[in-house]
Amino acid sequence: MKDDGKELSHQLKLKDIYGCKDYFINSAIGNARALIKSGQELTKLYIDDAKDDMKAIQKVLRKKKKYRKKLLKIKESIIKHTKDPKKSLKGSANIKYEKDGSVTMQFFQRIWTYETLYLFEHQWLDRKLRQLKTQIANMEHKLKRLEVKQQRFKDHPLKVKFGGKRLTKNRAIPERHRALEKRRNQRMMISGRKDCKYGNFVFHYDIETKTLEYRSMTDWDGNRICFPNVTFPYGQEWIETWLQERKGAIAWEIVDCGTAWQIRCILTKEPEDMNNYYGDGTIGIDVNFDHIAMTETDQSGNLLHHKVFYYDIEGKRSGQIKHQISEALEKIFQYADQQYKPITAENIKSIQRKKFYDKHRKRHWHISMFASACIRELLISKAVKYHIGVKFVHPAYTSKAGKMRYLRRYGLSIHEAAALCIARRGQGYKESIPSYLKPYLKDEKVRALIPQQWGSITKLINKVTTQDLLSYQDPVLHRN
Repeated sequence: MKDDGKELSHQLKLKDIYGCKDYFINSAIGNARALIKSGQELTKLYIDDAKDDMKAIQKVLRKKKKYRKKLLKIKESIIKHTKDPKKSLKGSANIKYEKDGSVTMQFFQRIWTYETLYLFEHQWLDRKLRQLKTQIANMEHKLKRLEVKQQRFKDHPLKVKFGGKRLTKNRAIPERHRALEKRRNQRMMISGRKDCKYGNFVFHYDIETKTLEYRSMTDWDGNRICFPNVTFPYGQEWIETWLQERKGAIAWEIVDCGTAWQIRCILTKEPEDMNNYYGDGTIGIDVNFDHIAMTETDQSGNLLHHKVFYYDIEGKRSGQIKHQISEALEKIFQYADQQYKPITAENIKSIQRKKFYDKHRKRHWHISMFASACIRELLISKAVKYHIGVKFVHPAYTSKAGKMRYLRRYGLSIHEAAALCIARRGQGYKESIPSYLKPYLKDEKVRALIPQQWGSITKLINKVTTQDLLSYQDPVLHRN
């Protein structure tokens, strides 16, 4: 407490406890504020994710309840018909009652036939009603859990566990205190100062001898600790130029790796001379679970080159996944640097919202493993590295448009055709409905916007296979 009764600031409190210089105190407080701000942003992100998940579940839940009501009416009509054969049976578009007493069901290209009404009721209808009841109950339970999770994040923000949550809570770990102390003291980062000659008062990096000198917090006026032969495989020229021109602050971080010391140099480099000119063409990429499809276009949006870069993330750790994706993106940026063209990518942030809670489990698993945030981060960092602009466009109906317009024309795969549509969208071109598909538009969609037209014929396009596109002149009517 001060003499006037007011509390001391955080800087003065820490300085009285540890008795070190202001540079260490300011760095500790800056890191603490960064952790608090990071926790607040993560809380907002988790709340938004919970909201999006709830919307997706509610959308599927409404369809399930509607379908169950429809089947219950069919069940009720069968009961009434059994008691009084004069009463009619209620069917649907895919359930038909034949004159001989059998029941025929058709789902897509498959047809099932039940010899009697009793077999249809007990072998399919009752079983389907039980499945729907279980699915609806599970989805409602999931909604309640998400509501509780969302409220918990609002009431109790995320907390910081120095040393990790596992070591802090689990008291059964042998030598927990020693491991916790080692984890907490594993790294130290000192923020830079703009008014310093070398960008930092604690660290001094000699460009000629490649020696890093450190002034200890316990022996500030004593001999400095020297780290000889400190070089950086990535960004060495940036650091030397930064120090020679005295551009500003430089932060340094020392990490104890057990058998070695790792030194990190942190500086803010503004993007310079970014290639954001799309008049000569662009490089379009379509990111998928196991590969990235790349296409190159000219100034008119015509295809010049296409290629697919594969990687395998199944059963890999997060670091291995990031490394494989980084290698694939590195090849794409090197090609874009050779062609002097910017890159157009899909806004992959929206991909994680495409959840399938009751079917398509393999696709749901692929979406859950999809490293969308990692890919976006790598795209932005490599754009700064190669001075290449990256534009993110909305991926709505790019696969549909590429499939019906460019798959047969250029002999591409569906993903390469989608990458071509993404590249053209980055240049400002729009993919209109082909002439042979316009007769299938409804009257109210003829003058609608292009995205609405593609959405109206989505079910028709999904029925068209790649073999149909390569074998028939009219893939919809299957006419030679």
